[in-house]
This record gives sequence, C-alpha cells and structure tokens, in this order.
Amino acid sequence: MKSIPKVDLHVHLEGTITPEMVMRLAARNKIPVPPGLVKAGRFAWKGDGTATGELTAFLKSYDGATSVMKGAADYTDITYDFLKRSADEGCIYAEITISADHGAMVGLTYPEMVKAIAAGCKKAKNETGIEARLISSCVRHFGPEGALMVGKLTHDYPHPLVTAFGMAGDENAYTPADFKPAFDVSGLPFRTAHAGEAAGPDSIRAVSSTLKTRRFGHMVRAIESPALLKELKAIDAVPEVCVSSNLALKVFQDYASHPLRQFFDAGLKVTLGSDDPSFFNTSIGREYQIAQEHFGFSDAELRQVSKNAVEEAFVDDATRCQLLARLGETP
Repeated sequence: MKSIPKVDLHVHLEGTITPEMVMRLAARNKIPVPPGLVKAGRFAWKGDGTATGELTAFLKSYDGATSVMKGAADYTDITYDFLKRSADEGCIYAEITISADHGAMVGLTYPEMVKAIAAGCKKAKNETGIEARLISSCVRHFGPEGALMVGKLTHDYPHPLVTAFGMAGDENAYTPADFKPAFDVSGLPFRTAHAGEAAGPDSIRAVSSTLKTRRFGHMVRAIESPALLKELKAIDAVPEVCVSSNLALKVFQDYASHPLRQFFDAGLKVTLGSDDPSFFNTSIGREYQIAQEHFGFSDAELRQVSKNAVEEAFVDDATRCQLLARLGETP
C-alpha cells in the first residue's frame, strides 16, 4: 500500500493533532490537558449513537485537544508532524484546511498563523518531498459576518501556499447565499465547501448553484438523489470522500452502506481525504487501505483516485505537472 502514491484533499489542520502532540504542547505551554480527553493513547470521545450526538461529542473532544495550543510554534509543529507522518505512508500532496477563527483562539493573527503553518510545510517538504497547499476556510455556524472577515483577511494577506477558499462547519446553519460575499472577497480562484454530510442533497445543490463549486467536502449524501447524481456527473463534480469520518459521525452506519464504490463506478471523480484523522483513528494511508479492503479497489483504481486528486488539486499548472510525474503520468 505504501508504494501507491497518495493524495489527501480533505484534512483539517487542528484535526491532525495527535494525543502525543497534545501532551507535548500542554507541557510546553503549561496548560492542563482536559480530564478524560485521552485514554489508552487515543482521544476518548463517544456520543449517544446518533449523528447529532456523535458530532457533539467529537467537537467537544476537538476543542479540548486544541485548547492546549498557545502560539506560532504549535502550528508549525502540528503541521510538520502531520505532513511527515503522511509522507511516511506514501502521500505526495496534501491540501490542508486552515481556520483564521481557530488561529485567533490560539492568540495568533491570520498572517502569523499562516507563516507558522508555512514553516511546517517547508520543513516537511525539505525532509520528505511532500507538497502541500492551504485552503483558508470560514466556519459556517460562526455566521456570515465572521465568514466575510475571514474572506477579507485571506484577500488582504495573500500567501503563495494559500490557494483556495473554503467553508466548513454546520451545513444546516444559514444558507450558502449568505456566504457568497466571503468567497467573492477572498479573491482566490479555487473554492470548495462542505455539503452533503450533515445535510442532504439540497445542501449540495445550494452550494453548487450559489458558490459555483465543483469540489465538495464529503458530498456523500448525493447518493440519496439519483437526479442529483446525474447533475453532479454533468459538471464533473469532485467529492472529497472521508470514509472513516462518515462512519464515526454516523453519516453511514457501516462500510456496506457507504457510497464510495458507487460513486467511483458511476464515473464521479472520486478523491479521498482523512478529515480529522487523529479523532477518527485514521490517516490517508488507512483511507486508501479501507478503499481496497472494504470496497474492492484495485491498485490501479487507487492510482486513479490519486490522479483524480492531482488533476483537481488547487495548484498551479507547473506543480500539477510535477505531481502527475510522481504518479507516473504524462501531463
């Protein structure tokens, strides 16, 4: 599995922080680790079995883990640690979602946060060759005004590694139209947004028509609407599929009900992501392994998934050509 070049298009930076890193940062920053956060070397969150309950428990654990972060060095360290671990599994490219809102909670301005993350990217690339880009993302349930501020910060403080604007958070909060000003003011040519995870097919349609995205965070609940699947195929839509996340948060109950294989066989440009890997006990390598073991993907099909991701990555043409070459493909 390691020999198959992998690409991770959907991962939230704070969601990559490991229990070991939490302990390290807590000691360095002299901040107590929240009681019960870690048990037996893993984040110990468990909801009531419903999608809402699991999400609530996960977010509480997520907030607890990130509460030990205090400054720029922490962002550099978690970025490097994530990219190094990904490269060790054969990942050649990762697109990391970053959040000005979370940076502010740590006490960093947006430029300070991006500079710290870029330092971690540079260190990992120098050591392993892994390439990375950043998606500046607003948080939907923080509201349109907060999103607009993130869009303005992204525009006013450009960085060569920040190549796209995105939206995460509760898909049931507000409407996609409320966030169009934030996307537009960012000035970035590439965009993606969460849709079709916590909310159903209508959320995907609304994001597509209003925000003009072709890439969607998750998009898996499109399986509920054959008509929508045809529409998505027609625009060459790109689902950023995160199987372990979907199962952990009860979007689907098991591998058998998950639509990954159906999406691929239908000709959708499927890509894989690790989402919040430390909280879902996964990694990009594990997601590729799951695709093979539970969905019957051949090595050739997994390489096609990686090719899909490189073709749809938020990078310049020169970088895309370099990444395709690493896949053994001729641009």
